[in-house]
Amino acid sequence: MVLSHSLEGFFYNTVPRKKKRTLFNNPALANLAGFLLNAYGELILRTCRIRLLVDPEVDRLVREQRLPVIYALWHCHVFFMPMLRRYERRSVAVLLSSHRDARIVGVAARLRGVHLVEGSSTRGGMQAYRQLLRCLQQGQSVVITPDGPRGPARSVKSGLIQLARQSGHVVVPVSLACSSQRQLRSWDRSIVPLPFARHVLALGAPRCCSPEADFEEQRQQLKAALDDLGDAAAVSLTASV
Repeated sequence: MVLSHSLEGFFYNTVPRKKKRTLFNNPALANLAGFLLNAYGELILRTCRIRLLVDPEVDRLVREQRLPVIYALWHCHVFFMPMLRRYERRSVAVLLSSHRDARIVGVAARLRGVHLVEGSSTRGGMQAYRQLLRCLQQGQSVVITPDGPRGPARSVKSGLIQLARQSGHVVVPVSLACSSQRQLRSWDRSIVPLPFARHVLALGAPRCCSPEADFEEQRQQLKAALDDLGDAAAVSLTASV
């Protein structure tokens, strides 16, 4: 359930395996790669036409009442996570893998004003969970990829549902569609947008995760909501041509 290795795959495809590890173990080179990743993100924002498709209830909760929510998006869409900060017009907290390779993503995310919470299902997971819960309690929205850090892709893991049930805050499904993109050869087939493209970023209807409801049913319903929202974003993108 983390933002982690997909964007590093943008660099993985260009170097042999042994050199990759050397690169990411070097803080200076990893920082440089993070700056370059951030610069590419800025290029996308400046050259692409990005349209928001937002459920009215999300606008009411986030924009009008300024309440925190739990954004859920598939790991393959993680490149677009900073757009949620732009939508909220305030910092959001993102769960980042504690793996050393995630340093690149961390540098780029911090440059975008994103608050990082380090941890994963295998490293520091409980501490990260408590930090995310604290962020919500303090009024800060959080972003989680429910199928991260290593999949299976498009499968909702239990952490996000548990966080929603314990915190009492709603889950907002997030998906998107791009007119021009590159799909990486990573486990999640991560999407990297190309310049001068059109994008639709869709924020679906908020979902309550009551502790009294069936846990497995909530997982399946969220998966269906994310998949359906992806279809809706694709239709909206086609209609906007």
